[in-house]
Amino acid sequence: MIEANRSSTIGYLALTQTGQILEINPVASQLLGMERDKLLQRDFSAFVAHEDQDRWSLCISKHNEPGSLQLLLQRHDSTVLQVQLQYKHQNDETDSPIIRIFLIESMQYKQPEAALSACNKREDYLFLFSPVIVYTCDIFSPDSAKFISTNLTKILGYAVEEFLTTPNFWVDHLHPADRDRVLANFSLLYFFGTQLHEYRFQHQDGSWKWIRDELHIIPGIDGTFIEVIGYRNDITESREKEVALSESRNLLKTIVDTVPAGIFWKDKELRYLGCNPNFANDAGVESPREIIGKVDYDLSWTKTQAELYRYDDRQVIDSGTPKLYYEESLNTSDGKTIWLQTSKIPLRNTQQEVIGVLGVYQDITEQKQANDSMRLASAIYQFGNEAIMVTDENNLIMAVNPAFTRITGYELTDVIGKNPRIFQSGRHKKIFYQKMWQKLLSEDHWQGEIWDTRKNGDIQAKWLNISVIRQSNERIYCYVAQFSDITEKKKLDELYLAQANYDELTRLPNRSLFKYQLNKEIRKSRRNGSLLSLLFLDLDHFKDINDTLGHAVGDKLLKEVSLRITKCVRETDTVARLGGDEFAVILPDVSRSRIETIAQNIIQILNEPFILDQNQVEQYISTSIGIVLYPQDGVDIESLMKHADQAMYKAKTEGRGRFCYFTRSMQYEAFEKMILTHHLRSALANNELQVYYQPILDLFCKRIIKAEALLRWKHPERGMIEPSIFIPLAEESGLIQEIGEWVFQQVCSDIKQWLNIFGCLIQVSVNVSPIQFKFFSNHSWSASLAQLGLPGNSINVEITEGLLLKDASNVKDRLLEYRNAGIEVSIDDFGTGFSSLSYLKKFDIDYLKIDRSFISNLINNETDRALVEAIIVMAHKLDINTIAEGVETMEQQDLLIQFGCDYAQGFYYSEAISMEAFEKLLVDQQN
Repeated sequence: MIEANRSSTIGYLALTQTGQILEINPVASQLLGMERDKLLQRDFSAFVAHEDQDRWSLCISKHNEPGSLQLLLQRHDSTVLQVQLQYKHQNDETDSPIIRIFLIESMQYKQPEAALSACNKREDYLFLFSPVIVYTCDIFSPDSAKFISTNLTKILGYAVEEFLTTPNFWVDHLHPADRDRVLANFSLLYFFGTQLHEYRFQHQDGSWKWIRDELHIIPGIDGTFIEVIGYRNDITESREKEVALSESRNLLKTIVDTVPAGIFWKDKELRYLGCNPNFANDAGVESPREIIGKVDYDLSWTKTQAELYRYDDRQVIDSGTPKLYYEESLNTSDGKTIWLQTSKIPLRNTQQEVIGVLGVYQDITEQKQANDSMRLASAIYQFGNEAIMVTDENNLIMAVNPAFTRITGYELTDVIGKNPRIFQSGRHKKIFYQKMWQKLLSEDHWQGEIWDTRKNGDIQAKWLNISVIRQSNERIYCYVAQFSDITEKKKLDELYLAQANYDELTRLPNRSLFKYQLNKEIRKSRRNGSLLSLLFLDLDHFKDINDTLGHAVGDKLLKEVSLRITKCVRETDTVARLGGDEFAVILPDVSRSRIETIAQNIIQILNEPFILDQNQVEQYISTSIGIVLYPQDGVDIESLMKHADQAMYKAKTEGRGRFCYFTRSMQYEAFEKMILTHHLRSALANNELQVYYQPILDLFCKRIIKAEALLRWKHPERGMIEPSIFIPLAEESGLIQEIGEWVFQQVCSDIKQWLNIFGCLIQVSVNVSPIQFKFFSNHSWSASLAQLGLPGNSINVEITEGLLLKDASNVKDRLLEYRNAGIEVSIDDFGTGFSSLSYLKKFDIDYLKIDRSFISNLINNETDRALVEAIIVMAHKLDINTIAEGVETMEQQDLLIQFGCDYAQGFYYSEAISMEAFEKLLVDQQN
């Protein structure tokens, strides 16, 4: 601490070596009679009287000698003043040479009483502060004492002689942190004539004492020189008390400001006197200072809350009794509602009079929530459906809840102090528990499915969650396990898994699981470069057995087929049922020869007879197999399955009961098939389909009385497409019904036209596909005929022998409907299929069409002649007419007439021709 007293009577100047004034204090300015600012940079010699100029010049030339003399100064107002001057050449703070000068009015002309007064004044300074150290210094060396009082030894422990004779003694014992500040402030002493500062000084015992040091510049006793007198007072005790008090106040303020609570205090009028930052924040003000003088209505809470707070405050003030630890709500400035635990006590003065109220509150919102959570957790623990088990740091059971007992059957007394390994069922290997504990200890949590044993020995599945509870030092406090019984869920999952992935009839993998397995084997083959093969199997003639013997027998056959196929493959192979009578076999890591061996074994074992009923009747089927290889025939599931399917159909077309590898030509055929099917869909709309007619002659009169309608497709780019190509496409795509209906309408229109032209009815045979027959309604045909005024026998429906074997009761009903409508029926290609006399007797048949394969060899083959003659005789016996197909020579015609055949058609008469050409034949015949 530094203080300056401006009541000094000693003038001070700092001059350059040449005498220009650099600094001057107010006393010197007054002595020279000019303002300070006007004196700066002026030559001091201008104020020295003429008679003393030489003496002054001699003074400033003595660079290394201090001195004093009396001078006459001529003031600015031309008055003369005699002064006593002391000077010394020194360096300033920037190490520049200067002359320091101190001035006092000369005392030589004053009364002796004045000198005596000065002496007495000096004595007053020496003895006035006797409790403190008194010292004097040369004016030019205020840091070095010339005299010091003897109480130095008592106060600081040093001898007077040591203090005065040791160079720089005082400076060297200043505290290093204070030294530069203290020395730098001596300039204030020169300027103001007095200085007061505080610093730490080292005691002789090594401790540091706080010193209050006050210095004054005064005239010497005789008035001929100037010196510094000072006194030093040990203020260590008071300073330490001040520091302690300040620290105490700061500590109290820090506590109030940082305590996790809101603190406020009010006067008796309930005006706020202060608060801490927490309270200011809750009250919605920027700082505690802003709350002073406010009342509760000025703050962020509601009027109702403000009135409640003020009521409590007034109650405490009026009663003088604290109100402690009660709960109340508070609306904060950000709109939240928090819960507080509040205490209020009366504020009292030193006379114990109540002068206000002090309030302290804590936010207990989280604590209340925690208490609520604890109550909820306790309820969950006691009444929850999930079992809870707590073990100590050594994994010994400490507690269980009622659900634990209900789920496991164990009471707490059965398991307390035991390790949970007593529940192990033996279904998990040691490595399972090692991994579980590794994850639990590294992540403090584990969850998963585990199989344990109930008290009664039953094995149960659990979904288990284990958490590690740690202390603040990270040591394990306990483990908490929570689990539920998922045994029934596991059973349902297994059931759902079986239903989702396995064929219910054969228990083989279904299409979904098959695709999953195939995808897995593709990835495996891609990694290790091994050969992978896929076999597609389709049972030949299975539908015939299913239709004739019933679905129950068909199901039994499928079960037996699945068992036989499984016997032909390895354990690493996969056999799947894709649906219906389609099976697939996945052969991973297999050789080419092994593939063919397995395929051949499957064909052979399925060729063996099946015993499917109690009558021990042997039933026979065969299978067609398509084979693809990964990756040459496809790199993904879709391409492999598509190509295997194409190869399988190729095996069927080549005679069934065999296997066939996929080739790129099959892919081309499949592509062509897809393109043609696409074009066929628009063929009707584009008028590309045409009905051709092949004449049927009555062999007795050799006249055209019938015709067979044959469909032709004239493609705009590919020309005429064979029926053998596009008819199967129409059947597979479902277009056959639409096309068949169009053919029927076209034929009816032509029949009507011929009836009008020629006056006679030309019956037309229309081929009906088995698919078309299944969904065919004769009512629509009958209605169309009636609408045109045509009789039912205008149409002859041609069906194949195979159709009679499928759904016999339905076929019989349909044929009866034809009979009732007058529509006649022909069996096409008789003798090439499952020819049976029984169905000729059973069904209403009007015509048998003898297949061209018999007619072509009629002349040269006695067997064929015998068969044809037998068919004709048999048909006539059953009142059925016969039509010979493929007649190409007169010899064939004559022989058929000899056998009594009724009708004939073939190239000998005419190929299938357009409607216009056929109509011309009728014109020629009529002429």
